[in-house]
Amino acid sequence: MNTAGLKVFKCTLCGECCRASPVTILPYEEVILRELAGMLNKPYKSRPGYRVFDRRSNVWIALSYAMELVDGKCVFLRDDNLCMINDLYKPLICRSYPYVPREIRYTIDDNSKTVFSTAEYGLSIKCPVIRDDRDYLVDLISRYPNWPQIYLPNEYKAALEFEEKRSLLLRLLSQLWMRGIVDLGGRGPSYAPVVNLYDLLRRFYPNLPYILGIDEILRKARGVIGY
Repeated sequence: MNTAGLKVFKCTLCGECCRASPVTILPYEEVILRELAGMLNKPYKSRPGYRVFDRRSNVWIALSYAMELVDGKCVFLRDDNLCMINDLYKPLICRSYPYVPREIRYTIDDNSKTVFSTAEYGLSIKCPVIRDDRDYLVDLISRYPNWPQIYLPNEYKAALEFEEKRSLLLRLLSQLWMRGIVDLGGRGPSYAPVVNLYDLLRRFYPNLPYILGIDEILRKARGVIGY
């Protein structure tokens, strides 16, 4: 299949995506971003996203988080529309933008004691480049089933990594369920405390920070910021 000469997405650094809405991040990214915000003295805010109740410990386990806007923009957005943590750790949702999840479905299977997710990705029309390329994209999508790899090669790779990391965390949680360490399901009281999935997992998988590269990210950040 000859794709030579086809257009490739190029970010214009307009900063609109950093002002559009809260963004979905994975539990370990919540830990990284909160640490970076502390080093930079930024007023980071987030809230738990999708949660599942652990009947054994009577806590909610947050499988995702939403990083909130502060004063109408991402707390890490500079006045020149550049990201102040771009070279330290850029969240996967930001790396994949404007190719983002339209819907993420979590399944809690009592019979197999497994947790898994499926995600449907699409283009965000909040991005002005996507709006400008709309007619071109309609034609591209009709002609090439693999259009994301053609038009958004780097963003598509980030989306794959996003889902691979999500799947890893859910597989490890499923293992804890099979071992009887957690017992997932049920509604649970709204007032029950919330536990970050990553914080739970690293108690039982001490090499997880190394696998996810968290220790290296924070070590580099301390050196760069001089924290």
